[in-house]
Amino acid sequence: MVYFKVPGSDQTDSLYVEYRLTAICSYADIPCEELNMAWLPIHHAQLRIGLYVKVDHSWLEHPFVRNTFTISSPSEIAIIQKNQLFKLFYDPDRSHADALAAMETPVPEPSAELQKELAQDTEEDEKAMRKEKVIHIQYVMDHQKALAEAELQYADKTKQCSVMMAMVTVGQAEGVQLATQMTSVMMGLLEQPSVGVALVQTKKLDDSGQEAAANAMNVSALAILTGKLMMLNEQQLQHLSLGALFHNLGWQRVPLTIRAKRTDLSPSEARFLRLYPQFGKEILEGTSGVVREIVEIVHQHREYLDGSGYPKGLINGDISQLSRIVGVVREYNQLTSDRHAVGNMSPAQALSHLYVNMKPKLGADVIDPFIATMTVYPPGSLVEMSDNSVGLVVKTNPQERMRPIVMLYDPSSTHAEATVIDLTRERSLTIRKSLDPKSVPPTIVEMLNPSQVVGYMLLAG
Repeated sequence: MVYFKVPGSDQTDSLYVEYRLTAICSYADIPCEELNMAWLPIHHAQLRIGLYVKVDHSWLEHPFVRNTFTISSPSEIAIIQKNQLFKLFYDPDRSHADALAAMETPVPEPSAELQKELAQDTEEDEKAMRKEKVIHIQYVMDHQKALAEAELQYADKTKQCSVMMAMVTVGQAEGVQLATQMTSVMMGLLEQPSVGVALVQTKKLDDSGQEAAANAMNVSALAILTGKLMMLNEQQLQHLSLGALFHNLGWQRVPLTIRAKRTDLSPSEARFLRLYPQFGKEILEGTSGVVREIVEIVHQHREYLDGSGYPKGLINGDISQLSRIVGVVREYNQLTSDRHAVGNMSPAQALSHLYVNMKPKLGADVIDPFIATMTVYPPGSLVEMSDNSVGLVVKTNPQERMRPIVMLYDPSSTHAEATVIDLTRERSLTIRKSLDPKSVPPTIVEMLNPSQVVGYMLLAG
């Protein structure tokens, strides 16, 4: 990162970046009308330190890593003028008051010595900027590649999980072996120094088997990461990961007519639906190689501490902690996995719902660690950045939970081309707040989050 000292200030401001790499390496800012920005044209001779400006040129025409930034040094002004970047705008609301006041004041001609010093600083700063720009391009490409690979892996694992569930449903022990292999991969990831939750966006899963498999994988990934934070031992984590993967196994024994409705069920249909954990227990008990603790998770994951759960209406100590972990994660996944479903919540809304409404039912000992695992800004959260741009959180950073990896909105790019930034590197760019998707223009939501179904994978690094 290149740092600039602001004259007359004790603060050192970093030139933070927000950029997008497309085939032609161009950048377009969010339209003013969409973010209520009051961009006004400005002549390059009026540039002052403290003005928040937009350089309305192709990304390749200048050395800056982003097109909008606060001018923080004389060399930045000199670089703009040297490169003839004269299509300029500024935002009064985000500019410093003293800079606005100084716009109409002529700049005195510097001495020959100062001109020489400025020219040297300008050359060095521009060289450093261009070097940093190359580094950031590679960083963006690496993030985009990692997310694309995660989507491919998720699609492949969904198919594997669907096959596995079909095998276990008919009592084939080979299905349990396949499930063990799948969870072993996640267990191996837990040994990495830094493992985060990554958002995976998928097409709508029309096949009920694949839909159940995707839900099973989501719950298993989030449950095992929660278990790690709770410092469960290796055996407990193994039981938790398999129990989570099998949690909705009995769903396939519920008639399709009931599964398709889900709401407005008749009393008899509702009673039958509530038997799916019992069906899952029966399936696993008839399959060799499944230990009691795993069966218990599947049977109890819809039980509540207050006795209002099902299928047995258990209370308090009769429900295992591992079952309640899966119950919490299953609840969250249900609320957030299909953003077009009735009653769907944003990740932040879902976490708030769990914290406020579900603690008496599932227990603070499992809800609090799960919320900590998902962080303040869980993957899938639409957020407003400190520069008023809008982004989508695509991966958590376990080392710095307030600085996740974010995909930024750009009206001229597709979802696949969008800029992805790591806020642990972009220190001057922060998240201001989570956004309710209903308050965000549909064009932004569709560009950042075009898929109907979301999934979660564990990614190291």
